[in-house]
Amino acid sequence: MTNSLDSTPKTARAVDGSGPARRRSIAPAARYLIPLVLGVAAILLADALGRSIANQGTELLLLALLALSWNVIGGYGGLFSLGHQVFVGVGGYALIVILSYTDLPLPVVLIAAALLSAVTGMVLGYPMLRLRGPYFAIGTLGVALAVLAWMLNWPFTKASQSYPLPMSDSLGFTELFQLTIVIAVLALVAITALVSSPLGLRLVALRDDEHGAASLGVRRVRTLLPVWAVSGFLAGLVGALFALQQGSLTPASAFSIQFVLDAIVVCVIGGVGTLYGPLLGAVVVFALRQYTADFGEWAMLIEALVVILVVRLAPEGLWGILSRTIRAVRRGRQAGIAPQKEGRS
Repeated sequence: MTNSLDSTPKTARAVDGSGPARRRSIAPAARYLIPLVLGVAAILLADALGRSIANQGTELLLLALLALSWNVIGGYGGLFSLGHQVFVGVGGYALIVILSYTDLPLPVVLIAAALLSAVTGMVLGYPMLRLRGPYFAIGTLGVALAVLAWMLNWPFTKASQSYPLPMSDSLGFTELFQLTIVIAVLALVAITALVSSPLGLRLVALRDDEHGAASLGVRRVRTLLPVWAVSGFLAGLVGALFALQQGSLTPASAFSIQFVLDAIVVCVIGGVGTLYGPLLGAVVVFALRQYTADFGEWAMLIEALVVILVVRLAPEGLWGILSRTIRAVRRGRQAGIAPQKEGRS
């Protein structure tokens, strides 16, 4: 005999919002609307913040953007890159050089600097993406060290001297914070679209089972190369914004290995291969560093212990724990609603 609860047509349950069809239709839109709404709210609030808070907000968003760029290839692609600082340095120097020799508007220069980083990624990625596992990690690190050595000895970059940003192109703390918010929101929306696209599905398939994906016609280099370019584009934006924030660059600061180490730590703590994990990880790492700023050498030890604890107790990262908790709460609510409906029927 048919239960009275099941007698309700599925279409009716979808229309009144109680069925899964409506939840599935809302979820994709929410993935885009949430960052847009939060971004607009942050931009409106930025004017009310002081210079110090705006500068700290910029640092936090740069850390999050850096982690998002690494997560594209390291999380969704499963490639442990140790050379992401190359893209950051190229983007930073490209911005300063273009601003120094042209009168192009800043948004155009930002895009040009990021595109140059993406092209650098395409050029370096074609041979590097044929490597696998630790060979890829060592290869990217070797390329990064070689690029740093070249930049230190190239007269155009003034060796170890500082390369300044033209004063006419410098931004105030609030303006730079607002610009960084806009770029971070657009980057998050772009990554959301990439992950849910056919290219993103092929990328995840390669990460999870390369041989199985290859048997279905997924080409490794053809799939990874555009994703590597997107990752380089985002890292180039980080470098360009970093140059605007610092006001000058040296090869040692622009191509520092600390960039890629920060990205990895943030992703590990937040959740590798998740959309919002790098954002959560950036908040945690930034807050931890602010709290331990006066601890001297102990600060690095505390951060390392936090990473070890997360890897040991929550391999999926803090976002994984949060997602599991939300799902458990939803299941509990649904389990409580079902008996009530049954009683009313």
